[in-house]
Parts: sequence; C-alpha cells; structure tokens
Amino acid sequence: MYLILATGPRATIETASKLLDTLGGFGAVGWWELERRQFKLEAYAYSLEGAQAGVGALAIAEPDLDARIAPLEDADWVKMSLEGLPPVPAGRFLVVGSHDAGKAKNGRIEIIIDAGEAFGTGHHGTTSGCLLALDRLLVRGKSPKRVLDVGTGSAILAIAAAKTGSQVVVGTEIDPRANYIAGLNAKRNRVGSKIRTYVANGVRRALIRSQGPFDLIFANILMKPLVRLSPDLAVMLKPGGRLVVSGLLTYQEPAIRRAYHGRGLILEHRYRKENWSTLTYVQPLN
Repeated sequence: MYLILATGPRATIETASKLLDTLGGFGAVGWWELERRQFKLEAYAYSLEGAQAGVGALAIAEPDLDARIAPLEDADWVKMSLEGLPPVPAGRFLVVGSHDAGKAKNGRIEIIIDAGEAFGTGHHGTTSGCLLALDRLLVRGKSPKRVLDVGTGSAILAIAAAKTGSQVVVGTEIDPRANYIAGLNAKRNRVGSKIRTYVANGVRRALIRSQGPFDLIFANILMKPLVRLSPDLAVMLKPGGRLVVSGLLTYQEPAIRRAYHGRGLILEHRYRKENWSTLTYVQPLN
C-alpha cells in the first residue's frame, strides 16, 4: 500500500479529501485537526499508480498543497493510524478512541472520541485544559445543573458534563457537519438524551437563551470570538456560575481579561499547557 500525506488549512484539506473520495481507489481517506487551523490528510492507496493519480489530481485542484507519497509495508494501516492516538487522561476523565474503549480503570470516566472532522480529541492543550477545569469544579462542589458548550466541536466537553451529573447540556456549533458529528458522539457515549446541539453563530438564538441561565459555560474557541461574545456569555451565566474559556495562546490572555473583567466576571483559576491557556471565571453573587 501507499500513503498520501498532506497538511494545510481546513478548507484546502477538506477539498482534497472530497476530491480523493470522488476519484476512488483508496482503502481509506481521512482528515483531522492537528491543532487549531492546521489539518492533516491521509489517504491509503492500494497501488503506486493510484497514489500517483491522487497526488496528480491534488496538484491540479490545490496547487499550494504539498502532498507526498510514502510506501508502506503490508499491514492494517487504517487500524494502526487510529491506534497512534493514545488515551488522554485529564483529572477523572480518560479520553479514548473507539479502539481503546473499555480501558478506563480506577473509577475514571471514559469519553469515546475518534479522530475526525470535528475539533476535540483531548490531545490539544485547550481541550485537556477545559476537562481539568471541569474536574476541579466537580471536586469543589456539586455538578453544574445546566451547561452551555459554545463551539462544541466533537462534543467532548458536553459529554464530560453529561457523564458527571449535569441535567441539561446545550452545545452550539457554527459548522453543520461538526454539529452532526457532535450528536453522533453524544449517542456513542450514551448521553444523547441529555445533550442538545444547535447550529448557531454565537448564542443569541432564542432557543439557546431560553435554556439558561447556565451554571457552567464552556467557550473553547478563539480569542477574537471570545472577546466578541463576552457580553452575551456574561448575561447568560447564572450568579455564582463559572465560565471556562480557552482556545487562546498565553500571550492573548490580557485581551481576554480586559473583556471579561469589564463584564464584571472574576478570574478564579488558570491552566497553561503548551503555550495555550484555559481561564475559569466566576459570576459574582451580587
């Protein structure tokens, strides 16, 4: 077999994946997010001719994409590519792919998320930071009753909340495809009845607002939308509730602090991992 490899921005990688699917002749074509705004494509061809045809088609359709061919020894490479993503521990949580399901021990809560089109496998510093923030809140008190997950992606954070006692969990996602995947992941983790996801740019839809105020809000997105959404998120947070924001680099923290301090929220805790920050804010009771 032969492996086609390429990395690039989401739009380019998604287009390349669809092109190879249409071309046919591949055992598997997949893509996922390595880190924010950087995606990876892998396609497994049965022959060198098939791989060359795929790379040639990509060169015409996406000339800026640097696709290359790597020969492989005979093996189940699709399975092995999945097994290359190890389980991720984060406090009481263990995030695993379906190939590692059932490996959680010592009371850890297993969350099954396969690498795919939606962001959030637990391997990124922002996702693990949010899980650790939730773990810390669970240690300090009761499970948040009502949770909002803005930019839910794979729904990993929504699933974590649902599996630890939250009764109402709402996810929003600007990407319809990611929203669909979030629903599938919720069902796979047997919490589909507790999670509702909506396609929305922001949180101003009446259907979303009507389910608040929220005891806990996750917003693992990017700095600019975090600043833009600060007034809406502050209004939707219950007094005494927590807001966990991430998706920002450590040097971007001052802009976030200005935005949320200006809305009356108090910075309670901070995680830093691999140059990424996760901040927990609290809404004062008075």
